[in-house]
Amino acid sequence: MANVDSIEVVPVSRFLASEPVFSCQLDGKGKAISLNKESEASVQQPCWIHLDFAKTETINWINSTDLIPDLVKTELIKTNQISKEIRFDSGILVVLKGVNYIPNELPDPIVTFRFYITDNLIISARHQQIDAITQLKENLEKGIGPVDVADWLIQVSELISDQVNLSFDSVHNKIVKLEDLVLNQRIFSHKEIGRVRKQLIVLRRLLSPQRDIFVKISTERISWIDDNDRQRLHDISNQQNHYVSDIDSCLLRIASIMEQINSFLAESTNKRIYLMSLFTIIFTPITFLTSLLGVNLAGIPYNEQHWSFVGLVLLIIAICVGSVIWLKFKKWL
Repeated sequence: MANVDSIEVVPVSRFLASEPVFSCQLDGKGKAISLNKESEASVQQPCWIHLDFAKTETINWINSTDLIPDLVKTELIKTNQISKEIRFDSGILVVLKGVNYIPNELPDPIVTFRFYITDNLIISARHQQIDAITQLKENLEKGIGPVDVADWLIQVSELISDQVNLSFDSVHNKIVKLEDLVLNQRIFSHKEIGRVRKQLIVLRRLLSPQRDIFVKISTERISWIDDNDRQRLHDISNQQNHYVSDIDSCLLRIASIMEQINSFLAESTNKRIYLMSLFTIIFTPITFLTSLLGVNLAGIPYNEQHWSFVGLVLLIIAICVGSVIWLKFKKWL
């Protein structure tokens, strides 16, 4: 696609990767034309090449193509990535993280999506399947997809944000159910709370840097992003900022749930200890009498004296009084 502005049509084989996940050309009306190596692409409309960066063929093609800068090549095939945005003269490189929302299952898997975008070319890469990209492809098939590269950037960002929204709503509903269980004083597994808390923390770590990325893109001086597109990017950033605030609120609610559970468990334990103490108080005199009456007087010192039994009783009383005085001294009573 590079350096072809002087002609109307260019062979796709010039820039098409050997084994893309899919490739197409936007028609400017919300649909896309599928491309293969025998196709010809018009330079008036942008092309989208979607790759699996883990494939050897993809790595070889990225390293050999002259369509993208060297630094972009490294970022497209790097495995461990953080969310970022890098501006180049010819375009921008963006790395985003999202979730694949799975109903009734926590935590949702985290996916990484990176793309290099210019005024007439989009090269994106991923390894795991990304639901947001699948949805974008379906929108193109329905004729409601992006009409240009700026619209593609915004729709991808919105779809990734929508997946995060679904995941957060699922977590929020789970928190509401946990709060209802706590109010009804029903005990549940701490592992369940752990999964919810882990998902909230993951979502917060995911959203915090990306809200700044969308603001940064909207402030870049890029010719193919107009004021309307900038406002839409700001809206996405504001939406993610609200998600971060809601996540912080949910984390506080989780902490409150844990405190209520611990309080409920402590109260339940205290009731059991109190009940056991009552039984101890009831049976202590009986135990004392049976022990005293069961003493083998023939085995104690001075057993031949008539006061030996009375002396044993007085010794027991002295030990008890001494124990009470010691406990008072220690302020345990």
